[in-house]
Amino acid sequence: MRWKLLSLLLLSLLVLGSFGSANTVKNGNDKACQPVSYWVFENGRWVEKSEPRVWWYCQEPEKAKSFEGFAFKEMPYGLFKKPDPMILHQAARDLINLVGVDELHGKFFTSLPSYGGMFINEEKGLIFVYVRDEKDKEKIRKALEKYKGKANVVFLKGKYNLKQLKEWKEKAKELFRIRELGITWLSYQNSKNRLIIGLESVSPRNLELLSGYLDKLRIPKEAVIVEEIDLKPLNVEGYDKPSLIQPLSRNDVIRPLMGGIQFQVPSHNYCTLGFPAERNGVVGIVTAGHCTEEGAPAYQPDTSDPDYYIGEVEVTLQSPAQGDIAWIRTIVDVSPKIYPYYIIKGHKSSEYQYLGSAVLKSGRTTGLTGGRIVEKGEFAGVDNQILTTIEVAAGDSGSPTFYWWLGQAYQYVELYGLLWAYNPQTGYSVYNPIDNVMEKLGIIPITG
Repeated sequence: MRWKLLSLLLLSLLVLGSFGSANTVKNGNDKACQPVSYWVFENGRWVEKSEPRVWWYCQEPEKAKSFEGFAFKEMPYGLFKKPDPMILHQAARDLINLVGVDELHGKFFTSLPSYGGMFINEEKGLIFVYVRDEKDKEKIRKALEKYKGKANVVFLKGKYNLKQLKEWKEKAKELFRIRELGITWLSYQNSKNRLIIGLESVSPRNLELLSGYLDKLRIPKEAVIVEEIDLKPLNVEGYDKPSLIQPLSRNDVIRPLMGGIQFQVPSHNYCTLGFPAERNGVVGIVTAGHCTEEGAPAYQPDTSDPDYYIGEVEVTLQSPAQGDIAWIRTIVDVSPKIYPYYIIKGHKSSEYQYLGSAVLKSGRTTGLTGGRIVEKGEFAGVDNQILTTIEVAAGDSGSPTFYWWLGQAYQYVELYGLLWAYNPQTGYSVYNPIDNVMEKLGIIPITG
């Protein structure tokens, strides 16, 4: 029941106001720098604190209490005039490969046993790494030496390694069964080197309850950060379909089909098509599961004309184990594009979607908006989900999330995933990473 309620939070629920055109990643940075409250356990009690969620874009790293300095003293912080994000991503990839973390399958090697997580700042060419052991720090320096003068490593004093955090997170999954707690989110991969637990509402009573359950699960309270993430369930059925003023004509008839445009299934509100994909050699297109139902006809842009029929919903998955995704078998042509002209060149698995990285989405309601990857965790019982600062609104469900290289011809993009939910209080959004979508639906994205 809880899964059904939470899945109805989703972005197809109702239409919010009038909409502008594309926002930039800078808007996402502005949101990320707004202070948010969180609670930590210190000196035997829970203490409320406040800090920008994406703090490493909002302050100098030297001001972080855990700052240990830079790996490459010859190119100190602040001298990068225009960092190349492609080089930074490659350096981060080399670090992830050195560590040996396979997020999707939960594999951990021991090449860096004190490693506690990493995140990046694309604007300043920085890789932040939690690490405790000097030997591990030397391994990182050596592995990234070839990027000297092009990227820099900021070492942070980690208290916990990633394996410990992962183990506590697996234990904490039991908290989803305790309805009175109202658990909404679990993250062990974040910028805090802690286990982050999201509650619908943070109160002294809930914190006391949480303390008791953490003790029973043998999860140290000092390793936990509590945030308020209120996910309000709303019911889509019975809503009228109001007329809309759409940016960039995403509600027009568009053929061939592409990602980022409006579609509709009978008895459902408007949603967004994600990206074209093949399933068992058959062409179709992917979207959010709650926008559809198996066997239902799909129309683009809406159900007002039989000629708008584009195909049949062949697969709809909506469960904690499977996620919130669907595949429509199409009878019209599809194009390997995201509206209006972005060409899909490939995809990037979740292990290489770094905290702090820019990410964009193209949706039928808010158009093109961008933000930063904030955390990776478990949302509404669905594991390996990604929390972002991307601006979204109702109807953006099913939107493709993607990346283009800053400062370059950005008509070519890499798919990151499929948008499906948001937090109406803070505006933070959640998407299902591409490797999850591909594995659960058995699809292969069509590229151009």
